[in-house]
Amino acid sequence: MRKRLPVLNFRNAGVVLSFTLIAGLLAPQIPAQARPGGKLVPSRGVLIGAYVDTDNQWTTESAANLEVKNFETTIGRRLRINHHYYGWTQQIPTGLEKTDISNGRIPLISWQGTNLNQINSGQYDTMIKARARALKALGRKVFLRWGWEMNGDWYAWDGSHNNSSGTTNGPAKYRAAWKRIWNLFRGQGVTNVVWVWSPNHASVPAASWNHWSKYYPGDTYVDWVGIDGYNFGNTRSWSKWTTFRSIFTPVYRTYASRKPIMIGETSTTEAGGDKAVWIAQARSVMKQYFPSVAALMWFHVPKEEDWRVNTSSRSLKTYRAMVADSYYTVGIPSTSR
Repeated sequence: MRKRLPVLNFRNAGVVLSFTLIAGLLAPQIPAQARPGGKLVPSRGVLIGAYVDTDNQWTTESAANLEVKNFETTIGRRLRINHHYYGWTQQIPTGLEKTDISNGRIPLISWQGTNLNQINSGQYDTMIKARARALKALGRKVFLRWGWEMNGDWYAWDGSHNNSSGTTNGPAKYRAAWKRIWNLFRGQGVTNVVWVWSPNHASVPAASWNHWSKYYPGDTYVDWVGIDGYNFGNTRSWSKWTTFRSIFTPVYRTYASRKPIMIGETSTTEAGGDKAVWIAQARSVMKQYFPSVAALMWFHVPKEEDWRVNTSSRSLKTYRAMVADSYYTVGIPSTSR
C-alpha cells in the first residue's frame, strides 16, 4: 500500500528564469560533442520514461501498475524507465520496482531528503544502510535520484531551508549529505544503483550562492545529471511561454561534456502557446543540439497544471510520433543487470 506524499513543490515560484519563444529560437548554438558513457547509457538515442499518475491520487501498487499499463497503451509503446517517488523514511524498493523489472523497465526512484543536519549528524545512518541493502537485493540496476531540485526553495533539503543563521552554507551541507549517503551505500557493497543528481533548471533564489553548480558533489559521486524544468506558459504572473531548448540549455551546458543527461521531469501546459509544437520542437532539439540527453522523463500528472500528454488530440498525436521515432525507441543497454 502506497500513497504518494504531498510535497511543497512550487518549482519556479517567485524568481523565475524564463524566456520567450523568440529567445528560445535565438539561443546560442551548443557545440556537438561525444556523449559521455556510463551506467545504463545507450550509445545513441533517448530512453523514454515517465511518471504516470493520471488523477494525482495513487493509493495502491496495483492501481499504479494499471495506470502505467494504460499509459503505455495510450502512447503506443512500452516505457524504458518508470518513475516512482518516495518519502525519506518510506521503505524502498517496493513491489513497484519489482514489477518494472519483470516488465522490462528500468525503475527510477526519486527519494526525498530531509533536514540536512540530521543526515550529516549520522542520525539516519542505520536507515540508509537498510535502504542500500534492500536496493542491492533487487539484483538489477536502478536509477536513484535523491534530493532533487535542491537549488529551489520549496523542499526541506534545499539550500534555502538549510542555511545556518547568517550564512549560505546550505549547498555545502547538501554536498556532504549526498557524499555520506553514497559512501554508506558503497559500504554495503551496492553496485547496481545508478546515481542521478537532478537540480531545477533555474535556481530560486537566483543568487550566486544558490547556483546549481554549488550543490554538485563531484564526478566521482554522480553517474547521470538530471534536469527538471516545465513550461508554465502564461498560467502564472511570473511565467511566459518557454521553449524546451531555453529551459534546459543552461544546466546542460555545464555538465553535458562530463555526464550523460536525464531530463528528470518535464512537461508543458496548453495555455499561452501550442503544446503540440512544443513537443515537436523538443523532439528535434534533443537530436540536433542535446546529444548528451540520454533519457527523457515526462511528468504525466494533473498537478500545478495538467501536464499529461493527452490534454488534446494534437498533443497526444505529436507525443506518440516522438516516442515512435527510432531515436527514441532505443532498447535498454545490456549492462542493466
